[in-house]
Amino acid sequence: MQRKAKVSIIDTTLRDGLQHEEHYLPLGSRLEIASRLIDAGITKIEVGSFAHPEYLPQFREIHRFAMMLPRHEGVEYTFLALNRRAVERVVDLKGKGAPIDRVLTGQLATSVSYAVKNMNRTHEELFQEAGELVKMLHEGGVKRVCANVGTIFGCPIEGEMPLEKAYEFVDRLLDMGFDEIEHSDPDGAASPDRVTEYCAEIMRRWPDPARHVFHIHDINGMGMACYCAAMEQGIRQFECTLGGIGGQPANRLDGVAVKGTGAYYFTQGRTGLVSTEDFAAMLGRMGYDTGIDTAGLICLGGYMEQLLGRKLDSFAVAAAGTGTGNEGSYGDAV
Repeated sequence: MQRKAKVSIIDTTLRDGLQHEEHYLPLGSRLEIASRLIDAGITKIEVGSFAHPEYLPQFREIHRFAMMLPRHEGVEYTFLALNRRAVERVVDLKGKGAPIDRVLTGQLATSVSYAVKNMNRTHEELFQEAGELVKMLHEGGVKRVCANVGTIFGCPIEGEMPLEKAYEFVDRLLDMGFDEIEHSDPDGAASPDRVTEYCAEIMRRWPDPARHVFHIHDINGMGMACYCAAMEQGIRQFECTLGGIGGQPANRLDGVAVKGTGAYYFTQGRTGLVSTEDFAAMLGRMGYDTGIDTAGLICLGGYMEQLLGRKLDSFAVAAAGTGTGNEGSYGDAV
């Protein structure tokens, strides 16, 4: 089989995945996940958030964790920093030698209602802040700064959104100096046909694939089909989590209420991203060049089920018999 173009998976288990979990995962377990992702060939890993620990206590030890991360040539670590104080913490820690290669900041939902509810600011206030933050990060030595454009296809408050609004946001953010745009569907509103339309226009206007990352929460089971549609239009970077975990930050952590989280927007059981294991397995069968040891990744998915104490949403782990409640061993994963 002729190998196809390189496709990169950015694994966000340690950030988007864990923020939805209701029990704290110790640093030792996080470090093992990071190391095993790297061993399996994942070289782009989003590892945590610099949000205030009162609001995201799952990342209360982010400073320690950042300094403990394994250093490997070619591995890129991403952190989330969505306001000035968080960015100041990033710059300070990078100055102390933390491997902070890429920072996600500038969260712009095209839906006005979603922006106000999640960020408590207007669009113009968010754009002004984004311009200040990208400058601070670049001046602080961060090589790549990524902005998030969300609710592209729909909003749980306002419903379907016009795609033109997202194109407008992407244009403004790239003009501000952002290196990448994370095109985000946080609520599972995307469908393959709309993704095809959107990504075709994105690649027509801004054809460099290194500037684009796709991020879909697989709430309605269309995530893999949407990622395929995006690949067909030239998108080459995709965000996933082990076992498809993740979603809105948890309301409670270890039985204690988390400040300011409030009610969830949706009641479905599944809220996370496309499964890293499933997407990697599909890419391998399709002949894409990923550099990933799929068997090792499936083993890690089974280990993740053991860490969290429940079955996760990975077809590949279930098929290999390596997860919670299965009798297969990690060595049997294929």
